[in-house]
Amino acid sequence: MSDFFKKIDDADEIRQGDVIRKTDARTGSVIALGVVITADCDIAQEKAGGRYNWVEILPMRTYIEGPWATEQLRRLAKKRSKQVLDHLAGHIRRNLPGISPITHESLIEWLRTKSPEEVIESVSGAIPGPGDKQLRDLKIFNLATATNGAQGAFERLRSAWDLAGTSQEDQRNQIGNALKDGGGFQDYFVLPELPNMDGVGFVAVLRSMGTIMSHELFLTERDARIAGQSSEFHRLGRLSDGVRFSITQKLAFLFSRIGMPTTYESACEAACELVIDECFNNKVAV
Repeated sequence: MSDFFKKIDDADEIRQGDVIRKTDARTGSVIALGVVITADCDIAQEKAGGRYNWVEILPMRTYIEGPWATEQLRRLAKKRSKQVLDHLAGHIRRNLPGISPITHESLIEWLRTKSPEEVIESVSGAIPGPGDKQLRDLKIFNLATATNGAQGAFERLRSAWDLAGTSQEDQRNQIGNALKDGGGFQDYFVLPELPNMDGVGFVAVLRSMGTIMSHELFLTERDARIAGQSSEFHRLGRLSDGVRFSITQKLAFLFSRIGMPTTYESACEAACELVIDECFNNKVAV
């Protein structure tokens, strides 16, 4: 047995750290996968009201190609937005006076009906060349914000990386760096493997929580079948104490953080920039 799991008997009561699964009775495919996070004391003292709270677990590949890639595209769009909008606004001021400024949202809408080449030609009056930097930036922005194409989030992210000149090695490193050290930032937790589950690499998505009634969760898959409830949740095993405590610790940190207003964050950034300027502009006596 892996060091990540704790040995339990099939008859043991449900406790925090239990990995649970729901499958399709006809196909056997996994419908939902998660880990119980309700505190042991609440379960033992029946303070949970017959409910168990659980956090969703996804296969690592599903997480990378879905939620993680989607978040990277959002950040990429935000990063490229200003320079793209500034470039287009310059052409509009020179060639199309009186036209309302383009915003992040209106540019997304425009790109749903026009190609990046057509957008630039509309405001500049010239067809951009294939090596044009502004065209490349607009294509990256388009890939980062497109939602009506056949490509999935990870495919669009890879295409955007390729356009930006990011090598395949750097692309792999970005993914690896995001998932190293047990989950990086505190909104997901990496699990190398799970009890009684094929494959390696899973992610507990800490922002994705659910509630299940005690009568909907069976101690084993066999118990669910005997009860004629093969499609209900059943327990696969239990994570070790170190792993389950780490998950709940990250969960507590995630939802106990105090967000500061954007004015405060902007003021901090401005103060830092001023101090950095002073450091570099201060001539050192020789």
